[in-house]
Amino acid sequence: MKQRIFSIGYMFLITLCFTSLVSAVKYLNDDRIEQNQVVKVQRIVLQVLGIAPAKDVPDRDVISLFESRIKTVDVEGVPLYIGYDGKGENTIGYAFPVGGPGFWGPIYGMVAIEPNGKKILGVAFYKHSETPGLGGRLTEAWFTEQFAGLPLYPIVGAKKIFTLKPEGTGSAPNELDAITGATGTSRAVESFLNNELDRFLKNSWKKLNLRMREDA
Repeated sequence: MKQRIFSIGYMFLITLCFTSLVSAVKYLNDDRIEQNQVVKVQRIVLQVLGIAPAKDVPDRDVISLFESRIKTVDVEGVPLYIGYDGKGENTIGYAFPVGGPGFWGPIYGMVAIEPNGKKILGVAFYKHSETPGLGGRLTEAWFTEQFAGLPLYPIVGAKKIFTLKPEGTGSAPNELDAITGATGTSRAVESFLNNELDRFLKNSWKKLNLRMREDA
């Protein structure tokens, strides 16, 4: 009986020790994980606004650049990022988060538009569950860079701000290349990004500009 009680007590102490160790490691890493996520978003914001630092720039420099060039405001519960020039005097664009259902799971990204709301400055996708080598190519430069300069209003006869067509078949300014072999992902991006852009321009952008004029 004593041997059994000793064994149970010993296993309890061992379990408690390892559980405490795991909890301590998690506690110590939570702040670092959160900080890494914050810096990741800051890099994306700077990227779509065209003022991104090099990939090998230390996080502390990214944070410093973000704090000197970006102002974050809240519009209807959504964080919007106002980008400024090097002197901090003139607005160079507005960035805002976008997201929606992809083919396999949610897709998260960031979009920046010109101050006058006429064109896109940049688009980036940074979190998704799409298939590597297929839908996962939505993060590649060839795909995201084609959005830069896209007019933010439907051209004559078009019902959407942009459409994704089979690669090389687009003939209009708002017809961009889809991801070959990833029809589901392409359709998903086309759907939610058009909706997000339309919603922002009709609501958030107008309210943001009104706030900017009031603060001036």
